[in-house]
Amino acid sequence: MNGQHRSLTTRRTALLVVATLIAVTLGGCVAVGRSGQPASTSPNDPASDSRTTAQVTDELGQLPGVSAAFVSTGPVGLPNQLELTVGLNLEAGYPGDVPALLDYTLAMAWSATVEQPTTTAAVAFRDGDSALDLAPAAAALGWTGMAGPTLAVSMDEMADRYGPWPGPVPEKPAALG
Repeated sequence: MNGQHRSLTTRRTALLVVATLIAVTLGGCVAVGRSGQPASTSPNDPASDSRTTAQVTDELGQLPGVSAAFVSTGPVGLPNQLELTVGLNLEAGYPGDVPALLDYTLAMAWSATVEQPTTTAAVAFRDGDSALDLAPAAAALGWTGMAGPTLAVSMDEMADRYGPWPGPVPEKPAALG
């Protein structure tokens, strides 16, 4: 009986140690944002002057010929891996400059400051009821070899074109009305 009691006590102690380590590990993540960056707590911190993906979504949704927009940064794959997802629904037969719209849309999404994307920027446009192949627009911007209709733009390609994250809020091109 003494051996069984000792074995039970050892198991309980080991379980408590493991549970405590898990709690301490998870508790240490509380002050860290989803992207692994410290959460902003100071009103003087530049990060407190944030620009959300919701704001960018709203601004893109107001462009002529755009019936709906969506910009989000969220988890994909491993922990702390964040993808920038961008989508526009265009009115059927969109007559505008698609390369200019793609460029402006990605620059706007890159200017959102709340969570830094770490993997890719996935972007897709719909022209009425069908997917719009963005490969020709990407090629016009110098991104050759990308297959459409959805594009996966690497973070290096985004930084090369729009500067380090977060990029500046771009001026709306005249071609977009």
